[in-house]
Amino acid sequence: MKDLMFVSVTGFMVFLAGVLLLKREIRLFKNSVITKAIVVKYNSDNGMHRVTRYTMVAEYMLNDGKIVQSLEQASSNRQKYLIGTEIEINYSQERPDMFTVKGDYSRKTIMVGMIIVGLAMIIFGVLYLPR
Repeated sequence: MKDLMFVSVTGFMVFLAGVLLLKREIRLFKNSVITKAIVVKYNSDNGMHRVTRYTMVAEYMLNDGKIVQSLEQASSNRQKYLIGTEIEINYSQERPDMFTVKGDYSRKTIMVGMIIVGLAMIIFGVLYLPR
């Protein structure tokens, strides 16, 4: 019984985190600015299971003329673009140092996945609790 309660509570926390992160993402990029950016480098990190993760650094100009170099909000197991490649991005007006590559919905997909997995864990835990 404790295991099923743990599954339900963990599921609720995953669900809540997914909802809050998705709301934040939608708020930050609701009125985003589309601009061109140049891939300037990749930061690499040897994460779990000795898999190298790459995080792109892009340089772009804000509407006020300020040039920003910022990390992409998602990392990958490969370098998606060659250094020097011009890409189209959306940057947040609220947090201009936060951007996403135009058409890349991987962060939102992960958040929606968290919501679905959290709900499934809650339902599983509740359905199989002894009555």
